[in-house]
Amino acid sequence: MRKSCLSPVLFFSFLVLAPLYGQNKPAPSAAEITAIANKVKELWNIPAMAVTVIQDTQTVYARGFGKLTTAPDAPEANEYTLFVNASTSKAFTAALLAMIADRGFIQWTDPVISHLPDFRMYDPWVTRNYLVQDIMNHKSGFQAQALDPIPALGYGRDDLYLMMRLIKPTFSFRTTYSYCNAAYTTAAKIIEKYSGMTWEEAVKAYIFTPLEMEHSTTGKDSYFTAKNFAYGHSLTKTKEGLKLSPRDDRDDSYAWMQAVSPAAFVMSNAYDMGQWMKMWIGKGTYKGKKLLSPESVDFLFKPQTICSNEQERIVLYAQGWRIEQGVQGRLINHTGLAGGYTAWVVLVPELNLGVSVLMNQGSTTAPHTAIIRQIIDLYRGVESDWITKTYDEYMKPAVPRTPSEEEEYVQPLSPDVYAGDYFKELFGPVRIYEADKTLRIRINDIDAPLHHLNANSFRFHARDEDFTITFEINPVIERAGSFAIDFGDDLGPFLRQYK
Repeated sequence: MRKSCLSPVLFFSFLVLAPLYGQNKPAPSAAEITAIANKVKELWNIPAMAVTVIQDTQTVYARGFGKLTTAPDAPEANEYTLFVNASTSKAFTAALLAMIADRGFIQWTDPVISHLPDFRMYDPWVTRNYLVQDIMNHKSGFQAQALDPIPALGYGRDDLYLMMRLIKPTFSFRTTYSYCNAAYTTAAKIIEKYSGMTWEEAVKAYIFTPLEMEHSTTGKDSYFTAKNFAYGHSLTKTKEGLKLSPRDDRDDSYAWMQAVSPAAFVMSNAYDMGQWMKMWIGKGTYKGKKLLSPESVDFLFKPQTICSNEQERIVLYAQGWRIEQGVQGRLINHTGLAGGYTAWVVLVPELNLGVSVLMNQGSTTAPHTAIIRQIIDLYRGVESDWITKTYDEYMKPAVPRTPSEEEEYVQPLSPDVYAGDYFKELFGPVRIYEADKTLRIRINDIDAPLHHLNANSFRFHARDEDFTITFEINPVIERAGSFAIDFGDDLGPFLRQYK
C-alpha cells in the first residue's frame, strides 16, 4: 500500500506556519465574548457572573452579568460586583509565600518545623522532613479533603493547623495526590510570622494595594458587609432542567470558608481579576514594579504531582496552581467551589492570555469550562463548540448506583450506656446526654440530636455537614468507653471521662 508523507521542507513549513494560524486571525471582539457568556448563562441558569480577559498588559474584557440575587428588583451585576473566589484563593497564598521566600526569610527546601516549632504531623519522621515546598502540593498522605468537615463543629483556622498532627495517614508521604484545604493554614502561619500581619492584612498590603485591586477584599473583612456582592446559590439538576436555589445558610458557609480562608476566602470581581492576571502573565511584574521574582513564578508553576491523566489532557499540581497539558496547549489554572460560589482562572502563557470567570452558583465549574475553553479557542483561531460539548456532558443522567447489601438492623442500647462526658486532644470536652427522651451531642456551639442508624452508630447534623458517630462499648463498665466521629481520616477516639 502506498503511503503519502510530507517532504522535509513542507513538514518544516507546517511546523513554522501552524502556530501562525491563530496569530493571523483578528483578535476576538467584545461582542463575541459577550455572546459566549450570555449563551452559557442562559443554558446553565446562572444568576450572576464576572468574566475577565487580559492579553499582554491590557484588560480587553471585564464585565459583570446577571443580578446580585434572584429577586425581581435586584441590582444588576457590574465589573466591580464581588464574588467569593473559593479555591482560586490558593494562588494568592502561594504568591504571598513566594514573596516571603524572595525576601530571604525562607527557602522552599527548609523544614517547616524550622520556621514553626509547634508544627506537627502524625508521624515524627514526616514532621522532621516536611518541607515548605510540601505544604501546598497536596501530597501529605491524608485522604482527600482532610479536616474539611471540622469547621462545622465550631473549630477555626488555628484549630485546623494543630489538628493536622492527629490525622493518621492513609498514604505514604509524597506518594499520592490528595487535595487538602487545611494545609494552607500552615502556609498562612509562615506568612504571618515573617510579615508581622494577619493573612488578611498581608493579602491587602502585598497584593491588592500594589496591583490596584481596589475593590477586592477577604471574607473576614467583607462577607457580611459588602454592598455590591453577588448572593450565593446552588444549582440542581431536575427533570425540568437546572433549578436555582439561594444559599440561605450564609452563616454556615462563612464558618467553613473563614476556617480555611488562606485556601478559599479572597473576594474579587471582573475588573480586579484583570489586574491579578496581568502580574502572572508579566512573570511577577505589574506596571514595571516587581512583586515576585521570575524564579519564584517559575517555581510556583512547576508541576509536583499528577492529578489526573485523561485522553484529552494531563493535569498536574504545582503550588496553588494546576498545570494542564492538552488539546489547548499548556494551561496554568485553578478551579474553585465553596459556599454557593464557583470560579476558574486560566493563564495561557503561549498567548500571553488570561481568562477568569467567577459565578454565584456553588455546584459546578462546567459553565466556566464552556466559557473559558471557547474563549481560548477564539484566540487560538480554532473552530470548536465547547459550550454544547460541556453542557451535554453535564446534563447526562447520573449512572445509577448499585445498591449495597444492607446490614441487619440492631436496636440501640439504653441511652444511659452512651451518655457521659468525653474528651479528645485539641477538640476539648464533648457531652452526650438525654433530653426529652432523645439522645443529644453537645460540642462547642453545636447541640444536636443523635438519630440512630444501626447498633451503636448514630447520625447528627451540624451546620451544613452530617456526621456519623459510633460508640465503642466497654464490657467491664457496660458503658461506652469511647466514640469516634467519621471525619474521613482517622483522627482517633473521644474518650469517656471517669469521675
